[in-house]
Amino acid sequence: MATCKTRMMRTLTAILLSALLAGCGFHLRGQVQLAPVMSAPWVTGQNQALVMDLRTALRQSGVQPVKDAASATVIIDLATVEYTRAVKSVDSQGTATGYTLEYEVLYRVVDRLGRVLVENTSLSFTRDLVYKSTELLQKKQEEEALKISMRQEIVRRIIRRLGGVAFNRQAPEGSGVVFV
Repeated sequence: MATCKTRMMRTLTAILLSALLAGCGFHLRGQVQLAPVMSAPWVTGQNQALVMDLRTALRQSGVQPVKDAASATVIIDLATVEYTRAVKSVDSQGTATGYTLEYEVLYRVVDRLGRVLVENTSLSFTRDLVYKSTELLQKKQEEEALKISMRQEIVRRIIRRLGGVAFNRQAPEGSGVVFV
C-alpha cells in the first residue's frame, strides 16, 4: 500500500513539474517559436556551411525552409560572411604564438513583397587561439572547432532575432500576419 502511494506521489510530482515547465514558456535550447510569416523561409548566401546550419536550426524551430525564393514567405539573405584569422602575439623569433579568430555576418530578412522585417544586422564573434608551432595539427583542429562554434552561435543569434519578428503590427490586406 505504501509503495502504491509513493508511486502515485512521484507520478503527480512529475506531472506537476511538467505543467510548470510548459506554463513558464520553457523551451529546449534551440527551440524558438517563430511567427507564421516565417513558415516557409528561403535562406540564401555564399557560405554554404552557414546556410545549411541555419536551415537545420529553422527546421528545429518548427518551420520548413524552401528550396527557391518563389515559394518562400520570407527571404533570409546572408549578405556577407567573413572568417578571418589575425596574428595576436609573436615570440622573440617572430613566430606567431597567438591568433584572434573572427567570424562576421551581415544579414537581413524581407518578406515576399520586399518589406524589410529585419534591417541589415551585423553579428561578429571573436575567439583567441594560443598557438605553438610544435602542435600544428592539434591547433588546426582546435581552430576548426572554434570556427564551427562561432558559426553555431551566429545561427542561434539569428534564430533568436527571427523569434522576435512578430506580433507588433498587422500586415496589410488584413492577412492576420504580423511583423516587427
